[in-house]
Amino acid sequence: MMIKPIFFVLLCYSLLMNISWAAPHSHPDFQSTRDDIELKSTATATWLAFIEVYDAALYAQPDAQAENVLNGNGPFSLEILYKVSLSKSQLIEGADVALGRQHSEQQRASYQSDVDALHAFYQDVTEGDRFRLDIAPTDGLSLFFNDQLVYQNTSIDFARYYVGLWLAENPLSDRVRLGLLDW
Repeated sequence: MMIKPIFFVLLCYSLLMNISWAAPHSHPDFQSTRDDIELKSTATATWLAFIEVYDAALYAQPDAQAENVLNGNGPFSLEILYKVSLSKSQLIEGADVALGRQHSEQQRASYQSDVDALHAFYQDVTEGDRFRLDIAPTDGLSLFFNDQLVYQNTSIDFARYYVGLWLAENPLSDRVRLGLLDW
């Protein structure tokens, strides 16, 4: 008769574990919700496998699906919290390298003026600085630096193209992409 209590304990443990897995993601440096979107996942970008460069957070609507967030019809947001200092030129170089891996020369050429305009608003970052990219199908892309709006582009195609740096195939970091889309 020992089987029933053991089964009961295992069943309760399983239910508790499933409840904790279903709980929303949290991270002490990111809000759990913003407007109509909620924190879905976070990931950390590293250099040389042990130097933490930034934490990234992905926000989307409560009913959004990870595999559809980049090309879906709902708003979403990507927030980057830097853990080290980087120059504007380092940020731009990283973006240019990843966009070169992700897109043909013709695709890159069609968005180059938009990329240049956005990159003009990049600036050197120090530990604790934040960039946030808000994407909405009706508004396109809004770039914030430390919660101050610095750039807008109304093209949703450009917004998806640029945020693909983190969420599309061949991203800046495979580890970050997988972490952000793991929900």
